[in-house]
Amino acid sequence: MRNTLEMLKHFKSERYLTTTLYLSMTPDQRATRPPKYRIRLKTLINQLSHWLDDHPVSAEARESIREDFRRLEDFVEEPSNLLGENSLPVRGLAAFVCSGEGLFQTVLLPYVERNTLVVDQTPYVRRLFAVEADFGVNLVAVFDNRDAYFYQIDIHGIQPLDAFSFVKDREILPPGVHGVRTPSGLTAQHGMGERNVQMLKQHEQHQHLRKIADTIRELRRTHPFDRLIIAAPDELASAFPSYLHDYVRRAYAGRIQAHDKTPINQIYERVLDRLLELDHEQEMQLLQELNEATPTMKAIELPAVLRALEWGNVRVLLYDTEFTQPGAIFYPSGVIGLTPEDAPEGTVSIWQMPDIVDTVLERALEQGAQVETVHGEARERIQGVSALLRYPM
Repeated sequence: MRNTLEMLKHFKSERYLTTTLYLSMTPDQRATRPPKYRIRLKTLINQLSHWLDDHPVSAEARESIREDFRRLEDFVEEPSNLLGENSLPVRGLAAFVCSGEGLFQTVLLPYVERNTLVVDQTPYVRRLFAVEADFGVNLVAVFDNRDAYFYQIDIHGIQPLDAFSFVKDREILPPGVHGVRTPSGLTAQHGMGERNVQMLKQHEQHQHLRKIADTIRELRRTHPFDRLIIAAPDELASAFPSYLHDYVRRAYAGRIQAHDKTPINQIYERVLDRLLELDHEQEMQLLQELNEATPTMKAIELPAVLRALEWGNVRVLLYDTEFTQPGAIFYPSGVIGLTPEDAPEGTVSIWQMPDIVDTVLERALEQGAQVETVHGEARERIQGVSALLRYPM
């Protein structure tokens, strides 16, 4: 995918426009007949087609866009196009099409926050980079009282790290303590007493968790990761973080429910659900920061955000996925405005758009801002789009 991203980042046609699609395909949207995501795509295409009919676009560019729409519908209508490798979950699609130039690139994604269909001079590719960065590289440790298995999970899929996994085949016991292996686990020999039984089990657990922690520390060096997620029985899961080295503990991101027989596609999906939970926690923290920020360090509503973007002053952009707003891009400056009257001095051409929000997201990501969605009742607090600033305005 990296080569695709780099190619798209530098793609631009002098004669044609490029169509960008981001489409959410959650399990509930896939469950209906026809799937809801197909209906959503048709709606987006109809809305954009009517808008294009009222705007000056050359005949060849208009025909290229019509072909873009047709190819997108054909692609989405074929279920086999939307299946992940090894049955990995796919909850989103990104597509970049310029039929006049022969461009048709698709990327299956673990999620898409906002449905988008936009036609512009360049592909809106930075949200792909953002999804890749947000998803990051995740190490998953699945263990019980005997065994430990490790998986590396990123936007491209899940990779078992078999060379680091281990199955315990013997026990190292404290001096003077003897035990036997039974189907229910390691137990003390008959007549040893309850104290020695508990001592034996505690020692075994200590040795096992320490070995897992040491393995994870080695993986941090050889296979760098952004987050550590574990799957283990409650007793082990609660004790385990204290065994981690400090610099590994900072990457600890909680646990999921899984065991050594859980299919890897289900492990991937449960990690994805955990990442979405973490994203929601971060959303709450950012909303609190927005609420506590002084007026000069935040921008509330789209006009104020546009002014901050013009100065490259957006640190965190918070947006409502359902919010839309018509607007325009002014060339050659690239400034974004709400009406043609906002055009800065020296404007040569104006590209009006039915929804400027996706362009705002693209511009914020281009400037290195963090972009986060806001859900539920909290959406009223950001009034569509708001931002935390880098410096006072």
